Order: sequence, then structure tokens, then C-alpha cells
Amino acid sequence: MSVNNFMRITKAEITILIDVVAVTGFLVAPLARTHLLLLVPLLVSGTLASMSASLFNNIYDVDIDGRMKRTSSRGAIINLGNRKLYSIIAVLMLLVSIPVALIFINLLTMIFILGGFLSYVFLYTIILKRRTKWNIVIGGIAGSFPALAGWAAVTSSVSLTSLFVAFLVFMWTPTHFWSLAAGNTEDYKAAGVPMLPAVVGIKRGAEWILANTILLIVYSMIPLFVTTIHLGIFYIPIAAGMDAIMLYFVLSSMARNYSLDGFKKAFHASNFYLLVLLIAIWIAFI
Repeated sequence: MSVNNFMRITKAEITILIDVVAVTGFLVAPLARTHLLLLVPLLVSGTLASMSASLFNNIYDVDIDGRMKRTSSRGAIINLGNRKLYSIIAVLMLLVSIPVALIFINLLTMIFILGGFLSYVFLYTIILKRRTKWNIVIGGIAGSFPALAGWAAVTSSVSLTSLFVAFLVFMWTPTHFWSLAAGNTEDYKAAGVPMLPAVVGIKRGAEWILANTILLIVYSMIPLFVTTIHLGIFYIPIAAGMDAIMLYFVLSSMARNYSLDGFKKAFHASNFYLLVLLIAIWIAFI
């Protein structure tokens, strides 16, 4: 198997985002600079757990990935004949991830990393994905755990700051994935996955994307009023600018007669949105 194929089935892009969120939670913690070496086991454990979860996701979805153009390449890599081998690889990655967090960091960090794995594999992939159009709303909690793990690695605790970053990712997730789904509704219909825009239609789905984006924007401004949330001096002005950009792309997709291209641009804008907000936080603490 090639490196490119391995990166595809372990969803390298998701793993990178998971790592960025974890590092953000780490950096905003008090005295993080004196514990920088902990970033090594944090990233090793988080990366392995994320890749393991993604691999299990693809193994479980082997019957539907081939029906979707967007995921057909994954279906060509994992099949009924080799998924036992990939299951063993996924288990081994998890079996390395958890002890690394427990031995080299602490119990709470391990719990959060394991929580992210379990919520993605069991809550989202197995329980929710094929059963409800709210799958990504509830299952999106998986993306919140890395921020909690990052903070806990330094402090062995939870705080308003780490919770804010965790739920920022949670609030961002529906806008991100619904924009993706709105641009690929035929794929989800073909696979029988009830992603909201594929169930309620493009126009109604766009209204839900807009509603969630407005909630995300309001939520992103909470640190302006809650001074116990410490994200650095750059966060608020950059967040305000990114909020405007995100809203523009969502409204633009609707103004263009709900074009698929507009939703794809909103999807890519959402990636840029979260990444820039997290980097804005990094800048103040590096």
C-alpha cells in the first residue's frame, strides 16, 4: 500500500486539524512554555488515535464508500477481503496511543483522547451517521476533545478557556459539513446517508447552514464579554474579520441560486475560518 493511500484512508487532513486543535488547547494553558516537551507524546497519541478512528470509520463504511464519488477512492483501497488486516492496524494504533498518553502525560489527557476516538467511531460512525439527519451535529462532539486534551496535558484539569475552544470546534462543525453535504447531495442520497441537506433539500439546508453560521459568529465573540476566557489579544479582531468572511461565503452560496459551486466554496472557506482562528490564538502564546 502506498503512503498516499494510507494517508487517504486515515484521513490525514482531519488528523492535522485534530493536532492543530490539540496544540491550541495546550498553548493557552498556564505555564505551557515550561512543558513544551509534552507536545511530543500529545501529538503522537492524538495522531494515532485520530488515524485509528478514521480507519475504523472507513472499515465500517466499506459498503457505502464505493457508492459516493467523493469517497470512491477509499472504497477502492479497503474492501471486504482486506478489512480484517486494516482492523488489526487500527487496533494496534489505538493500543499504542492510549498508553503513550497515560504514561507520558496523565490520566485526564488519556480520557479525552480516548473520548474523541469513541465518539467518532461509535457515536458518530456506528450509531448516528446512517440513522439521523442530526448525525454531524451530535457526532461533532468528537472534534471537541483535542482542545480538552491539550489543556489537560499541561494542567490535568478543565477550564472555561479549554471548553470555549472545544465548543468553538463543535459549533463550527455543522456549517463545515453541511456545506460539504450541500455540494454533494447526490452522493449522500446514493449512499443512503441522511446528511441534512440531502434530506431536507438544498434550499432548506442552506437556511440551516446560515442559522448555524450566525450561532457560530455569536459564539465566537463570547471571549469579548467573558474575560476569564484567555485567547490572546489577536483573537477578537481576527475572529471578527473571519466571521464576516464566513458569513459572506454562506450568503453568497444562497445568492447564487444555491449553486453547488457556491457551497463548495463555503466549505473551503470554513476550513480557512477555523484554521485562521486557531492560528490567531497561537500567535499570542508562542
